Amino acid sequence: MKKIFIYLLVSFGMLFLSSCDIFKDDIKLNENGFPIIDNTLDLEEYTPKVDDDLLQGKSYYTSKHLNLVTYVNGNYTINRPFTIDKDDENKRIYHNIYFYVEDYFQLIYYKNENSLGDVYAILSDDSDLEYASILYTEKQNAYEIDIVKEGIYDLILDLDTFGIDMVRVSDIDVPVYETIRSCQLNIHVSMDDHTYHNMEYNSTTNEYYIEKEIPLNAAITFYSDSHNSNYKINVEDAVIDKIIHWDDILNRARVHVGGVYKIYLHAKTYKMRIELVNPDTASYYCQVEYNKGNELNPVDPNIPYIFEYEFVAEGKPNDPYVLMPAFYPTLGFKYKLSIIDEDDLVFIDEYVKESGTYKLTINLKEFTLKVKKIK
Repeated sequence: MKKIFIYLLVSFGMLFLSSCDIFKDDIKLNENGFPIIDNTLDLEEYTPKVDDDLLQGKSYYTSKHLNLVTYVNGNYTINRPFTIDKDDENKRIYHNIYFYVEDYFQLIYYKNENSLGDVYAILSDDSDLEYASILYTEKQNAYEIDIVKEGIYDLILDLDTFGIDMVRVSDIDVPVYETIRSCQLNIHVSMDDHTYHNMEYNSTTNEYYIEKEIPLNAAITFYSDSHNSNYKINVEDAVIDKIIHWDDILNRARVHVGGVYKIYLHAKTYKMRIELVNPDTASYYCQVEYNKGNELNPVDPNIPYIFEYEFVAEGKPNDPYVLMPAFYPTLGFKYKLSIIDEDDLVFIDEYVKESGTYKLTINLKEFTLKVKKIK
């Protein structure tokens, strides 16, 4: 395999910035200019956990001086366990990492446990640029390697060069994510009002859970206790554009209904479940079309989830079908409402079939739209 050692020592922000420790006289460098790692002093045996998804029958280790950092589906992991190449003790193999587009990895060297780290982003084979791209600072220092092709990879680290060879094992047929070890719920009301709340872990269901009051329009996201991880979650379809709006680009849920919620996040699938505890007393919002200044009030203050709107349909002789109005939360994504049409008045859940005056009853507890012709 053709080797091109793309290596640059990186100072990446204050978190990893050192005072060039590796160039100090007390650090021994190899012929390539990298710190010498002595396996007899550096290696620590690692006992796999039940949910580590490591290969069976292999001896795993962690390192005192070199950490492979990965950011996979929002999960920031340091000091991953590895095996030693049976033919070359200077090569460390990180097996079967499920990488998704926009994930990244980097290598951090620590002179000792009290030192800040020096960051390396080194690919040992130029053909690996098919799978990843190297990111650089404004001063053209490489600081991380971003995944551009999803897949299952082995990463092979060469201690002589600090270079990493990416070996693509296979495609990802079924997504697998790294186990969430800690979780906090972030409730973001505004720039001046956002709070973090520790979630409890249920070992029976393998879910983190919490019960919290969340104001209408607040956004929720999930972080590790250190806040280095911002988990990329999945959301059950049944609640999308009902009690929440799901933004997969910003990786957040925004609640359309203000109230007390039970929230669950599965530690392995990253699936979020959310249940409104107090639907009879929650805060609801409904407007006719989006941003047209036609906000509805509940029919009865004691039943805050029922709204009514009188709709006049004026069809044409050659086209009697009339599109019904849509109903929106404060965001520009309409509610998904199931049609209740007892008198067969509606066509494909969007049109009334004839001209007339209709009473449309919106139930935001059940997310239904009842259509009744009154004239």
